[in-house]
Amino acid sequence: MKAGLGALVHRFISIADEPTDDDDFRLRKRVGVIAGYFTVVAPLGLPALGRGSLATVVLGLSLSGLNVVNLLVLARSRRFERFVIVLIAPGPLFTLSAEILSGGMAASGGGMIWAFLVPLYALLALGPRRATRWFVVFLVFLLVAILLDPLVTTTVTPPPYVFQLVSFAQNTGIPLTVTFLLLRYTDIRRRKAEARSEELLTNAIPMSIAARLKHGDERIADAYPHTTVLFADLVGFTPWAQRTKPDLVVSFLDDLFSRFDALAATCGVEKIKTIGDSYMAVAGAPEARADHAAAALALARGMLEVLAEMRGQNRVELELRIGLASGSVVGGVIGRKRILFDLWGDTVNVASRMESSGVPGRIQVAPSTWEQLRDGFVWEERPAVEVKGLGLMTTYLLAEPAVPNTGS
Repeated sequence: MKAGLGALVHRFISIADEPTDDDDFRLRKRVGVIAGYFTVVAPLGLPALGRGSLATVVLGLSLSGLNVVNLLVLARSRRFERFVIVLIAPGPLFTLSAEILSGGMAASGGGMIWAFLVPLYALLALGPRRATRWFVVFLVFLLVAILLDPLVTTTVTPPPYVFQLVSFAQNTGIPLTVTFLLLRYTDIRRRKAEARSEELLTNAIPMSIAARLKHGDERIADAYPHTTVLFADLVGFTPWAQRTKPDLVVSFLDDLFSRFDALAATCGVEKIKTIGDSYMAVAGAPEARADHAAAALALARGMLEVLAEMRGQNRVELELRIGLASGSVVGGVIGRKRILFDLWGDTVNVASRMESSGVPGRIQVAPSTWEQLRDGFVWEERPAVEVKGLGLMTTYLLAEPAVPNTGS
């Protein structure tokens, strides 16, 4: 029942939403719509404060009806700015009229506080720049109310004390409650949007790099002397993708790479990027670690296991070819609109060549990585591998999992 009520509330406050709205604009729209619903109800209390006079009944019902129509037009047209102008424009005049009919500023119990909701709505729905003029309008009408008050108090009979007390409670309690609730709703939504932006940023670049950007670093470029770079590529992906429905291709890659991401986080390895069906990661950057080669190899072995499991589940004939190389790299942030943390250097090139010259379903490592892991694993030496751009090179294929080192 709670979920159903929440869905109903969401439906009513999102009548102006468009698929192209960003988080900020969607938030401003929903605040404006909430203000519209409140402004349907609030004027209905004016007849009671005006002791049932015909003028207060007509004034209250007119403003309430206007806002009902305004909301219906918004739901149909989605013209949000027109809706906000129609919502707030009558506010100062309505509040001034209500105060006059109630017997003046003192008799109405501070009724002009209601007029402050006009610049508040404008601030939350239209933004600070356009709200300034509406704050000036509020001040002008407040000044007019002050200047007219001596005349009003001599021509309109003040209500009994009980009415004045009720008016004071209503005119202070309700507008300030509305102000608090709207600001609270706005702040909650803002924090959620910031958390979402933070999540997207840290998904795109390493957390430590994101923290530096938020603290004002404009150009980030660092040397990392001890790293192991991993490249992985799906063998047979292109012909499989050509004969498979696009949604199934995207779903398979999303699931596979999501599992790779989780595995990388577990191994303490940083994902750098994906390009098509290729996956790149690094251990030892941007956070240094002494066992970077072992961490990268653990990720590589886990990736083979993940693909083997998914291959059986999805009945696809795909293999993973993985290459590793160790050494120094340069890492930095490039781009302004689409930020990317990337790596450069010979180590990156060698790791890429280890993948492209490797064997499907196997992990091939450069001598730089093999030197760090040779004693804990069984390797198959490949003495004369033609590596593009590097010539003939001795490389090593992982033959089996780690074996105990007896020291003999």
